[in-house]
Amino acid sequence: MFENFSELGLGTSNLASFGRALSFKKAKNLIDQAIDAEIKTFDTADAYASGDTERLIGRIIQNKRDKIFIISKVGLPYIDFPEFLSPLNQFGKKILQTINIEKNYSSKYILSNIKKSLRRLTTEYLDAYLLHDFTISDNLEYKDECFEALYKIKKQGLSKYIGVSSNDKQTLNFSIKNGNIDIIQTKIDFSNSFEESFKEIKDYNYKLIVNSIFRQKLNDNKMIKFDSLLKNFQIPKDDKNLVLLAYCLQKNNVSCAIFGTKNLSHLYQIAKGYKNYKYYQKELFEKLNEIFI
Repeated sequence: MFENFSELGLGTSNLASFGRALSFKKAKNLIDQAIDAEIKTFDTADAYASGDTERLIGRIIQNKRDKIFIISKVGLPYIDFPEFLSPLNQFGKKILQTINIEKNYSSKYILSNIKKSLRRLTTEYLDAYLLHDFTISDNLEYKDECFEALYKIKKQGLSKYIGVSSNDKQTLNFSIKNGNIDIIQTKIDFSNSFEESFKEIKDYNYKLIVNSIFRQKLNDNKMIKFDSLLKNFQIPKDDKNLVLLAYCLQKNNVSCAIFGTKNLSHLYQIAKGYKNYKYYQKELFEKLNEIFI
């Protein structure tokens, strides 16, 4: 089960963003090096660069499909012109954001958009397909419709696993207990207690994917304690995020941590740093529990 699902995953939200997109050569090198570093989980979405991110990944992975785990997501608004007009897609998406076009989790939309994602990614199946930025109000509006669409997608073999991506606690609680899904994706917030909800996700045997580890803002009290702890263990302050990454995966029921980068040296630093702190800092992790839990 969950073949090629790696502890570290590469987020791709900025890979093809207009004006900041990587060239095909650089993007291919980044993904190739990630795979070599045992980072085999790739997180994308139909709305990322209005489909251009999926297209870019699709061009890169054609001979690597059996080596990676691809997650895509659905529900956020985007424009879907043909590929030769793709630059207009991203301009159109910004217009949609400006006029506040609502998300869409209807069964018809979900079933239609997974086929578009599969075409863009040049694959016959996804490893995971998630409702993107799903909230409790979305759940109240669409009720069982969105989940029934996911069940149909899984049954048809269009995605091996299904789930929810959300930072809304009510949504997570509902999805854990009622969703009959495989994966929960959410941000981790070290400023608040997360142990109970993460343990519940694990108790229901879901895979837990977290993001936003490198965008943490600790309160002053926790920051002082954390910095002091790093000093006691003779760990450089620059490795703070790497310690949090290892702690998150090793101590908090997390299956995969997603990080975003377009920088090859940053990718190497994260992969190497995680391995350095993964095993031999158990005492450090216990001390971190005292700060964060």
